[in-house]
Amino acid sequence: MEILEILEKLIIPIVTAIGGYLVGRPKQQAEVEATNVENAGKVIDKWEGYANRLEKDIEHLRAIIEDLNEGLRLANDDRMACSKTLAELQVKYDDLMKLYKELQIELKKVKNEKYTCIDRSATTR
Repeated sequence: MEILEILEKLIIPIVTAIGGYLVGRPKQQAEVEATNVENAGKVIDKWEGYANRLEKDIEHLRAIIEDLNEGLRLANDDRMACSKTLAELQVKYDDLMKLYKELQIELKKVKNEKYTCIDRSATTR
């Protein structure tokens, strides 16, 4: 009986430990894998949120770029119109300066004639 008791006390715990290990190990591995899958799902959800936010930001920036391009086109059109007007004003200014110089020459001629007439009158008296 003693051998039976020794075997019972020794073998039963060893068999239980081996059985527990063999049954528990796959269960533990399954729990680890389930946790990994759950964590991966959380990471995927998080990155999906980032991707959605980024997509909205890209759409917003695309709209801003389109508005800026339209503003740039309008500003360029205004610049071209201003350049054309400036060129026309420059031509008018040049014409007026030419006329001004001609009038200055005429004025000098008139003044010279007046002084010449006055000098001739003064010398004839």
